[in-house]
Amino acid sequence: MNEKPDVNTKDALLSAAMEVFADKGFDAATVRDICGRANANVAAVNYHFGGKDALYGAVLEEIFPKEEHLTVEPDTSRSPEEHLHDYLTAMSSEIYDRGNGMVTQRWAIFLREMAKPSHNLDFIVQRQVQPRASELRAILAKILGPDVPDHILAFSSSNIWSLMLDHLLTQPILDRLKPKRPMVQGNMEGFVKHIFTFSLGGLNAVKESTKG
Repeated sequence: MNEKPDVNTKDALLSAAMEVFADKGFDAATVRDICGRANANVAAVNYHFGGKDALYGAVLEEIFPKEEHLTVEPDTSRSPEEHLHDYLTAMSSEIYDRGNGMVTQRWAIFLREMAKPSHNLDFIVQRQVQPRASELRAILAKILGPDVPDHILAFSSSNIWSLMLDHLLTQPILDRLKPKRPMVQGNMEGFVKHIFTFSLGGLNAVKESTKG
């Protein structure tokens, strides 16, 4: 008879923790804040999760799920350039248009970890960043060719990531610039097209510059 309320309390704590950690970051967030937002007793975090740190880990597991993969399936009939376009489309949608309602909390927590890294950043990198970085690197290796120097491959990958993340990282500044840059949301196709065209032009220039 008591199982259902316990489950509801645990879910409420997890949902509240996402909001509080996103708003305040791990260090500033308190168990009292989280329990107050969840309408739960302050002892509930220890009971259901074993403490604030374990609750934060559960939040990261929820917003960076292990089973989530970028939907870019290998297809030998498509060129590396087409794979790059598919990758940019999938990544841009994941960053700016995720449909499960957690996009705000997800990237707020991500940016807070970037600004003040903790041991939890290792989890985010391994779960979220490394697979996507490795996938992009493999695509670029095919475009740039087998003889491309490793540092050029690394720089090129970082450059493309910077283009994709620019609006996420600098939106408060972009909102204050004139003329105002368009939002990514509502203009996803144009955003992806620009990044693809810009990136491909740069990659082709880099490829030419590295020829013996």
